[in-house]
Formats: sequence, C-alpha cells, structure tokens
Amino acid sequence: MRPGRARRVVTAGLMLAMTVIALEVTVVTTALPTIVGEFGRLDLYPWIFSAYLLTSTVTVPLYGKLADLFGRRWVFLFGMALFLLGSVLCGLARGMGELVAYRAIQGLGAGAIMPTIFTAIADIYRLQERARIQGLFSALWGGASLIGPALGAWLTLSWSWRGVFFVGVPFGLAAAVLIWSRFEERVERRPVALDLAGSAFLTGGLTALLLALPRGEAGDVWSAESLGLLLLGVALLIAFVLAERRAEDPVLPLSLFKSRIIAVSSIGNFLSGAVLFGITSYVPLYVQGVRGEDAAGAGAVLTPMLLAWASSSVFGPRLLLRFGFRVTAIGASALVALGASVLAFLGPDSPKLLLFFGVVLMGLGFGPTIAAFVMAVQEAVPWNVRGVATSSTQLFRSLGGTIGVALLGAVLQVGLQARLTATVAEGVPTSAVLDPAVGAGLPPEVLLTLRLALGDALSPVFALTMALAVATLLVVVAFARDEAGILRRREASEPHRPPQPPSLKGRESNRAQVPPSL
Repeated sequence: MRPGRARRVVTAGLMLAMTVIALEVTVVTTALPTIVGEFGRLDLYPWIFSAYLLTSTVTVPLYGKLADLFGRRWVFLFGMALFLLGSVLCGLARGMGELVAYRAIQGLGAGAIMPTIFTAIADIYRLQERARIQGLFSALWGGASLIGPALGAWLTLSWSWRGVFFVGVPFGLAAAVLIWSRFEERVERRPVALDLAGSAFLTGGLTALLLALPRGEAGDVWSAESLGLLLLGVALLIAFVLAERRAEDPVLPLSLFKSRIIAVSSIGNFLSGAVLFGITSYVPLYVQGVRGEDAAGAGAVLTPMLLAWASSSVFGPRLLLRFGFRVTAIGASALVALGASVLAFLGPDSPKLLLFFGVVLMGLGFGPTIAAFVMAVQEAVPWNVRGVATSSTQLFRSLGGTIGVALLGAVLQVGLQARLTATVAEGVPTSAVLDPAVGAGLPPEVLLTLRLALGDALSPVFALTMALAVATLLVVVAFARDEAGILRRREASEPHRPPQPPSLKGRESNRAQVPPSL
C-alpha cells in the first residue's frame, strides 16, 4: 500500500487506541487504595485486576480469528465500544462488586483492541516498514505507562478517583472516529474455526479457581463452597485440555508444549507475570495503607520502576547480542529476584530510598527477562508456527498475572484477619487506613493498629512475590542452559541469514489482490 494521508490518519487512530489501553493499565493502580477506602471490601481488591486480566487474556485468540473473518475494522470498533462502555460504567460504580463486573467488561474490549492494532499495522505497512513502526508503538506504550501512575494520582487528588476511568474516553472516541472514517478493507471470506468450547472451558476453569481462593477468615479456605469451586475449576481445565486435543483451530495448541523449551518458557512467563502484576498491584497499597501517604505517593513509587523498565527494554536486545542469551537472561532474572528480596524486608518505617531501590532493580530486570523469554521461544519453533508460539508467551504472562494477583490477595486477606487484635473498635473497617476522612475520626491507637496489621499482612505477600521471582530465576537457569545448545546447533546449521519463509511471497501476493483500500 502506498503511503498517504489516509494511512497516517489510521496510524494516528491506532496510536491513540494503544495510548488509551496503556494508560488504563497503570492509571488505575494509584487510585485503587482510595477506592477501597471509600467502598471498603478490601477482600475484592485483587479482583479489580484479575477480572480485567482474565477477560482480556482468554478472548484474544477468539478476537484474532474474528478479525480474519469479519475484518480488523469491525472487530476494533466493537472492542473499543465495549472498552469505553466498561470505562464509563467503572466511573459510575457504586460499590466494589459493580466495579469488578465493569472491569471485566473493560477487559473484554481490551482483548479485541490490542491484537487488532498489531494486525492492522501488518496490513497497511510493508515488511520493511514494520520494524520502525512497531518500535514507535513500543515506545508509545512505555511513555503512556510512565504517565499513568502520576496521572492517576493527580486525578484522584484534584478531582475524584472516578476520573481515572473517564480520562481515556475522549481519546478512545477519537480513535474510533479515525478508524471508522479512513480504514476501509475488502475482506476475503474464508472458513475460520472458532474454538468457543476451549475458550469457555478455560475462562470458566480459571474463574472457578480464583473464586475458590480464601477471601476472609483463614478457615474459609476449607469451606464446602471453596472446595466445590476448586474441584469445578480443575474439572473445567481438564475439559479444556480434552477440547484442545480435538479442536480444529485450538485457542492454545497443545502440540507446542512437546518442546521442552516452550514448556519451561511458559512456566517462566507465568511466574514472571505473577511477580510483575503482584508488585504493581500491592506496592501502592503498602505506600498508602501502611506508610500513610496519599495517592501521589502511591503513584510516585511506581515511576522509577517503569523508567528503569523502559530503559532496560531499549538496551536489553543489545545485551543479548553482546553477551548471549544465557548471561543476559540469568542476570536480568537475578535483578528481579534481588529487587523482590528488598521489598520482602520492608517495614512500616523502612526508608523510602530502600523501596525505590527495590523497584528500580526489578524494572531493570523485567525488560531483558521478558525479551529473552520471547526470543528463545521464537528461536525454538519453525517460522510457520512462530506467531502462535509468540502469542502463547503473552497468554501465560497474563494468566500468571491474573492468578498471581488473586493468590496474593488471598494471602493478604487471610493474614489481615488473623492479625487484627481486640484493640480495634467494633465495626471499624480495615480500609479506614486508606480513607483520610474516616482515618481522621479514629483514635490514633486504632489507626496505628490497623496500619500495623496491614503492614504485617503485606509482609507474606511480598515474601511470596520474592519466592516467585526466585523460582523464575531457577527456571531461567535451566531454560538458558538448554536454549544455548539449540542456538549453537542452529548457528552451525544456518551460518547465513535464514531464507525468507516460502509462504511470505504468496501471502504478500494475496494481500496485493485484496488490499485494504485506505
């Protein structure tokens, strides 16, 4: 397709859409402690993240197939409409239960937007142009992620926490108008098998497992309801595996995991996702609930990590080229584990500099670690399944974040209830430490008890996060050793640049026959 004004307009619309999604991921984190302070229901805190991650993750493969069947434009517009509807509903929510449900609607929309953005880029840009454009989109995601926490804090303090859900609405509408007006395509109809059964079993199984986690007293984990949900979740996941074995076009091709490298990489991505989303979810809660800072302080603590992550993402590939996969991946994972270890020893009076040091170490490690996992998977498979294999890395990272945030929330809730003492006044909610208006009316000793209880309950949360980071490091050590051998064998068998995939020319030829007519 020839460059032109229409293509630039569509690109601008896609960039706006990515900005909205990137902001939504981070802008909410600094407002959530304040939301819990207003609504209570600290037990539902992790579900604000898990509901969004779950629905946005398991629907990605389905939306990808629908985009092939009906076109990118319609899937994008449907996803944006659903996402903006969820955003408005979140801003109007009257309780934590409603907010969780509306976040799930947001996730359903985000699951359509993100894959469609990158598919549309591939449609309208030639192969030689895509590296520059995708780099621009990656930089945009990093910049929006940096702005998000500060923007969320400013909106919460200057207006209301509801503003964090409304702020992206005008930009999302503008993106939809640009795509609607300029992105035209002639869709080549072809049979597409939607794995609805597999998606339903996966979603139902994960939801049941998350609901089975304890949400109150420590004894709740042994309740008949929790055990029933646990058994239901396991049964649905077994049904998912059986359905994938028979599916014509499965959501998650099980044949990929015959490769030991991909199997181990999936475990590593799962664990690193749990660490990443766990830190971004519970560090702001520590800052505001235990240290007694406001939303601005909660937002500021994530900025150094995101800056370090953005920097390491730029230099990570260079390190891989210079030092090789094994040294880079193990070193980066060690940084994440070391940073998580620093956070595990934080107390209510720990120096703020120590907290910044921990999150910066983790940010420096996340960029190269995640890149290394993706690159290793891509090198372990042939070209014709590289796209599916690459998407599986994102799937497992998001699933790790979904389950990890919920598991850490269960640990927090059980620990918090166990640590509350009789000195706390009857009927005083624990979330009072997150609401200055309520906290100001409490006796100082009661407020101090609540803060100490929350701090003590967060200690095992950060300790478990450290354990997950160390487990990721151990997986990477074994993984890097095997991958080094594969890279040596591939280098020996392919001393020159690998040839162009034979299907690429044909695919480009088909695209030339049915081009998107911008």
